[in-house]
Amino acid sequence: MAPTRSPKRPTAKAFFSHPFVGLAVLSISLGLAACASDKTPPPPCPEILIAADGAKLTRFKPGPGTDIIDVLHEEELTGFAQGCEYDIDKTGAGTLTVLVAPTIMSSRGPANQSNDADFEYIIAITDLQKTILKKYRYPLVLPYQKDVPRIIWQRPEPHAYVLPLSAGQTGENFLVYISLQLNRSELEYQRKNR
Repeated sequence: MAPTRSPKRPTAKAFFSHPFVGLAVLSISLGLAACASDKTPPPPCPEILIAADGAKLTRFKPGPGTDIIDVLHEEELTGFAQGCEYDIDKTGAGTLTVLVAPTIMSSRGPANQSNDADFEYIIAITDLQKTILKKYRYPLVLPYQKDVPRIIWQRPEPHAYVLPLSAGQTGENFLVYISLQLNRSELEYQRKNR
């Protein structure tokens, strides 16, 4: 018994042998090429970084205790959404609007009696030498649902920061840092337990 053959697939040559189809594909290809040549890639957005020392926060109840039973809540910056918009003239000068929406995971600790987490996060914009150009602090209170020990929160509307651009500058001339706000003892705890 002879093996069954699968139906023969049309080759490119067979496909283009139909004049109408070949002409249609050729005109679509030329149209796409024309569109592609008109558009230059957009300038880059600034690099966004989560600060190593401020990526996590463990907040304890008042007092000297730093055991697991003393934890009120713990936060971690897990990511962010980002974007940017340019408004520039022919010289390249103008403004750059940077859009940032952080994502934070918060966990309720055994010592938490208030059913919420109260903390702050920071967004700072620097130049490439890490000189701070703008710095913003944002207080946040996240309520825990009953019997749900963890929340993942993302800011629903991004923060928008308008930066002036000189001719020749792009988003590559700036860095954006996101950090949780820690006090001295919280910072020391994170560095010790990182």
